[in-house]
This record gives sequence, structure tokens and C-alpha cells, in this order.
Amino acid sequence: ALRRKEIYDFMLSNMNDEQKLAVTARLCKEVLGGALETSGDLSVVCNLPACGAQSTKSSLPTCRIVAATNVLTDTLTILTSSQIKVGRKGSNGADDLANTSSLRSEQRSAHKQKLLSKISRKHLMEIVLPILCNLKSVLESSHSPLLKDLMQYLGYVFRSYRKEVVESLANDPTTLQELEYDLKQWKKKYSTVQAEIVAADED
Repeated sequence: ALRRKEIYDFMLSNMNDEQKLAVTARLCKEVLGGALETSGDLSVVCNLPACGAQSTKSSLPTCRIVAATNVLTDTLTILTSSQIKVGRKGSNGADDLANTSSLRSEQRSAHKQKLLSKISRKHLMEIVLPILCNLKSVLESSHSPLLKDLMQYLGYVFRSYRKEVVESLANDPTTLQELEYDLKQWKKKYSTVQAEIVAADED
């Protein structure tokens, strides 16, 4: 998993902002959105309890369960990566900047970057956030181990775009309060687990 993350980060660092937007939109629609469908491997995996592949409730072979699980965890890993954030200069961005020959070109580039960042935030709030909230409910109901990965991404979104999240959920204060509470509880639980791991390693 760590090796795959390194590969993903490298690929993302070489994408321009338009490509990052396209990747984000496609992953959210086809993978996370697909997990909310009533059928398909992604949906089945999201409804499996912690026992996962050993569950007798699933008719899927173990190899397909493992593959679908990896698709979901890798998707959330990519979306949480700092490299996919629009406005971050990857290697292409550096090359473009080096080749900029006029102030007018730089101004156009800055304006374009600002516009794409705005589009990215709008897509995140209007499309991605509702998918995440719905998927969170599914994973909580099934006590899925995938909830850990989802909560990490939700936490990242909330920390990075707290103002936008609050505004987006202004008409649904109950969901906002539940989200804030769950993220605090998850952070507390995760910190406790990490502390126990460190203590065990020291012993």
C-alpha cells in the first residue's frame, strides 16, 4: 500500500490542475458514487462487516472482495493526498513558470489557477461532500473497516475547507453537528490507538 501511495503521489505531482480536477471528479463519481449503488462489487464490499472476505453473507469470491476493497482504499488515499490539491505546483507547474516570458502570461496563469481552485471547491462541496456523508452512513451501518479510510478523508476535507463545509451544510445543521461530533470522536479514538501502538513498540 505504501508503494502504491508513492506511485500515486508521483503521478499526481506531474499533473496540471485540469488533470487533477478530472481525476477527482472521476474517482468520486465512478468509485465513491459507485459504492452507493444497489449492486456491484464496490457496493457489496461497503456492506460487509469487519470480517470482510470471511463473511458468509457475500457471494463474491475473496479475490473480488480484496480487489474492490483496494480500489476504495486507494481512491481515498489519492483524494487525501496533498498532491491532488488544485493550485499546488507540481513539476509541470514549475516548468510552465520557468518558461513564462511575460508578466501578462503570469497574470493569466494566476487567474486560471484561481478559477480552477474555485471550481474545485465548488465541486467538492456540491458533489463530493454529499457522497461522503451518504457513504459514511452505509459504512457505519455495516461496521465496515473502510470507515477508517473514509473518516481520514472527511477529516482532511473538514480541516482544509471548514468554512465551505459549514456553509454547504448550513441548511442541514443536524448533519453538520453529527459530522463534527463523529470527526472529534474518531480523532480521539485514532489518537488513543496510535498511543497504544507506540507504547507497545517501546515495551
